[in-house]
Amino acid sequence: MNRQQLEYFLAVAEHGSLGHAAVAAGVSQPSLSQALGTLEKEMGAALVRRVRRGAVLTPAGQAFVPHARLLLRELRRTGEAIGRLDGRPAGELDLVTTPVLAVDPCAPLLGRFRGLHPEVRVRVQVTDHDAEVRGILADGRAEVGLTYLPVDADGIVVRALGEHEIMAVFPPDEPPPPDPLPVRWLAGRETVGVTGHSRQRALLVDHLTAHGVRLRVTVEVAHREMVIPLVLAGAGMSFLAGKVARWAAGQGARVRRLDPPLRQRYGLAYVPGQLSPAARALADLAVAPEGAGHAAGASFGG
Repeated sequence: MNRQQLEYFLAVAEHGSLGHAAVAAGVSQPSLSQALGTLEKEMGAALVRRVRRGAVLTPAGQAFVPHARLLLRELRRTGEAIGRLDGRPAGELDLVTTPVLAVDPCAPLLGRFRGLHPEVRVRVQVTDHDAEVRGILADGRAEVGLTYLPVDADGIVVRALGEHEIMAVFPPDEPPPPDPLPVRWLAGRETVGVTGHSRQRALLVDHLTAHGVRLRVTVEVAHREMVIPLVLAGAGMSFLAGKVARWAAGQGARVRRLDPPLRQRYGLAYVPGQLSPAARALADLAVAPEGAGHAAGASFGG
């Protein structure tokens, strides 16, 4: 079993097709098929079954996926350790996070990290569901996660970094709302919401419900990127956090703190004992005093 075989197998698992997997891996389909055949002989089991419109994993193949990811990561870590005897991180780093945290603190953290470690290639996965972060870490699809807290910590190390303050955001043409904004003032407001369930949405609903407030979601979108343009266009108010709220204020939206305030903690998560030198360097940078997260507490005008 070698690194190439593992990479080809995981490409098939990801793309569901030998042809697409070969394109992604940059090899011919016969070469990929031959490597898979050799891997299956070494494993003593069929891992992939060819079907009319692609390829599917057998039960043995599905069971092998998380182990293949971990094996491939260990091979990469070994190669990096041998190739960089000076101890400086190199190679690849896979990180998983959620949409809001991808903007803040992930983007500035990775900017500083790349400045310190330009030899490392970083791949960022973004999931809309906080609950998926732990599973992505556990099965080896990523080494490090940035996620909202709390996290089911069974087998996962969690290190708190900071918090986001969730803000109310209004169209620029509306009369200026109070600042800070009493939560009860929001009762019945027409709201732009995001489809699906997230920890932030649950936290917000609980906070409003505790103060007897129910919103009217009059526009619901599948993509978070639409929220700010819709608010700016007057489709309704919404809720944003961190630098996303600050960016909306810079575009003209009226952004207000809630009274009482609503804050959401975030942190770094990883599986202990499985960090590559690059992932360890990122974790150390994230929790360093100058790299800790900051609460989005600036005052917004308008």
